Amino acid sequence: MSGMTLTFCGGAGTIVDMSALLPERLAGLTTAEVAGLPLPCNGGVATVGGMFEISAGDAAEGLLIRPAGAVLHRVGAGMAAGRILVEGDVGSHAGAGMSGGLLRIAGNAGDALGGALPGLPLGMRGGLVSVGGRAGDRAAERMRRGIIVIDGPVGAYAAGFMIAGTLAAGGGCGPHPGFGMRRGTLLLGRPQDAMPIGFADGGTRDWLFLHLLRRGLEGTGSWFERAGSTRAHRFIGDLAEGGHGEILAMA
Repeated sequence: MSGMTLTFCGGAGTIVDMSALLPERLAGLTTAEVAGLPLPCNGGVATVGGMFEISAGDAAEGLLIRPAGAVLHRVGAGMAAGRILVEGDVGSHAGAGMSGGLLRIAGNAGDALGGALPGLPLGMRGGLVSVGGRAGDRAAERMRRGIIVIDGPVGAYAAGFMIAGTLAAGGGCGPHPGFGMRRGTLLLGRPQDAMPIGFADGGTRDWLFLHLLRRGLEGTGSWFERAGSTRAHRFIGDLAEGGHGEILAMA
């Protein structure tokens, strides 16, 4: 990667708010300028250079983050363009409010992945988020547009209050998927044990539009890119919100 690399060098368990470190904001800044930027940390404030080892490069070419033992919240939150690659796990609200670009997380993600930041009405509004591990509760909450693909499972209330967009979870999901869902797609890599609450049975068949989704995920190495079938069981809902959303469970 020819962009900038941030390697955490502080104490294990340090909590850092990463929302200020976006490729479009750091583009053109020197290493010294990036090092002097303040970040909320453990209830206080520290500089980027005080917590991360920075390798030279232009963040416009991409930002590589190595969390080590840190708990990094809001990675990529509000990102509009560029690439962020994380070699490890992230905390809550990764990609929250994101409107463009690519956020790729090699490890696990916490709660509210691609969701809404506190006090804001919408979650992710565009771009692509790829997670190699699992994700916590409320993934894609209030999502408006874009794609989130997770190789492992997601927690409770996945795609809750989703307005549009796609959440694809290879390892299935926790309870109450699609709660309050208005539109959009929750794609699950495993069959559902029971019909989700608030959804109607839409039958099992091959869905040709999933071929288009697979094309959109080319190069991510995600579970759905590797999936050999487009056959899925469809559930239509949330009926309390008009029934225009869908949960597709691979058959």
